[in-house]
Amino acid sequence: MDSSSQLGDSWDREFARRRRSDGYSASDECADSRLKNAGPPEETAASDTALSDTAASDTAASDTEEPTGAPRERSGLLEAFVLVLIALVLALTLKTYVAEAYEIKGKSMEPTFSNGQRVVVLKAFYEIQREDVIVFASSEDASKDLIKRVVGLPGETIKVTGGQVFINGRKLEEDYQTRHDFEREVRESPKEEIIPQGHYYVLGDNRPDSHDSRSFESIPQDSIRGKVVIRWWPFGQFKAFGSHGSSNLPPPRSPPSLPPRG
Repeated sequence: MDSSSQLGDSWDREFARRRRSDGYSASDECADSRLKNAGPPEETAASDTALSDTAASDTAASDTEEPTGAPRERSGLLEAFVLVLIALVLALTLKTYVAEAYEIKGKSMEPTFSNGQRVVVLKAFYEIQREDVIVFASSEDASKDLIKRVVGLPGETIKVTGGQVFINGRKLEEDYQTRHDFEREVRESPKEEIIPQGHYYVLGDNRPDSHDSRSFESIPQDSIRGKVVIRWWPFGQFKAFGSHGSSNLPPPRSPPSLPPRG
């Protein structure tokens, strides 16, 4: 049964009730007739109002839509430019103050490093210890950087003779791989030096083919560019280099005890 039939039945029942009630008059019958005829249009008016509200909402939604197109593209390009600029500034800062990549040229550090390999040198937040591999400016040509291994520390007495290194009279046990020409090194006159404060004594691992502190003596600390921490190329030979933290020197001998005096 549809809604119009239900409304008609309701009006009929109302008319019947009023006829049975006391005081029902002709004016009431006219009023009822007007009420009956006016019923259905009220529902239609309510529906029209609801539709009008929906149309108003659609209009408001269309008014709040954001513009698209060229302004948004320009904003995206500006953001990309800012990100690239920040990346460049960070890269330059890292290279200048924190770390830098170097390419190995020459054979003085073979077999540890070979010609063409690439390493990362830490330029800040490091401490130099014995056996660290460092990069420093050549005392003979400041525009040229060299890579060597630290074997002597400030204040020590170092002696290089017969292919061996002695620190304060004790032999240095070098647990890294080195190359030697012992016959040539035995023929050479011993090199002995007291390392000044703020200086380091450096040698190449390939001793017969290395220009190092045996020629130009110890190097000042302010000439050091940084410490080698990573060999990253070739990728198959990737290796990290940390501080050894030990001197690799045998413990000093205890002085002989004197017999007690009687």
